[in-house]
Amino acid sequence: MKKQDNNDYHAIWESFITNGNHEAIGMIYFGHYDLLYNFGLKYTKDVQVIEDAIQNTFGYFLKTGRKLSPVTNLRSFLLQSFRHRLLLELKRRSRIFHMHAIEAKNVGSHEPEVNEKIEQEWSSWLGKKISKCMERLTGKQKEILYLRFQCDLSYAEIASMLDITVDSCYKMTYRSLKELREDIEELESIGHRLIMFFMIKS
Repeated sequence: MKKQDNNDYHAIWESFITNGNHEAIGMIYFGHYDLLYNFGLKYTKDVQVIEDAIQNTFGYFLKTGRKLSPVTNLRSFLLQSFRHRLLLELKRRSRIFHMHAIEAKNVGSHEPEVNEKIEQEWSSWLGKKISKCMERLTGKQKEILYLRFQCDLSYAEIASMLDITVDSCYKMTYRSLKELREDIEELESIGHRLIMFFMIKS
């Protein structure tokens, strides 16, 4: 299937809500399935719940059909609709899970002269500490960071999805990144001191 861009998908959505074109909603479904599925993993590991929520989301679209309205940002609309269905499904099944920590990548580099054992121990230690830093963020902070930097949604779109003000969304993002940056800088400083200590002792 040819990969569609955002403008194509908006035209396809218009075709669906105007003409009830089931082929059109199928294209939107397959074009956004991975996005919705990966988003669902931020809430639960239960694959069946995620798949059911995706099916229910598009089932609602099919049932509602021409009563649906045009949208300015289809991806944001799909994420918001799916999130609503997923949370309802999780609540119904009484299996609410914590969001996963956003994977931290490319934290820092290690000096080439550090031996392999020390480097492995340092990497393991740092990874655990970063996970601890992420755990201190609230569920909403993690969700905002994911929507902003993984889904590339605007602050206005995130605010609308989470029912908060744009100003609150911006401030929460800034505060979260500031906390993570300070924690990581402190960890890197500690790590470098540990490396120097082991090098002197070796």
